[in-house]
Amino acid sequence: QKCNGSGYTPVQWRTLITGDIVKIENETSFPADLLLLHTTNPKKDCFIMTKNLDGETNLKKREV
Repeated sequence: QKCNGSGYTPVQWRTLITGDIVKIENETSFPADLLLLHTTNPKKDCFIMTKNLDGETNLKKREV
């Protein structure tokens, strides 16, 4: 979902451009590099699986 100023609108990945702010729901796959700005996790971190990119099956921790 892409931020449109007053909320989020579903979009296709191919329409995203550099600088867009997107909302990723839990357990959602996405084919893009993103910068983590916010998470609902109280510890301010998340775990990302990069199996499709590098074949590694372990989760990688990312922090805000």
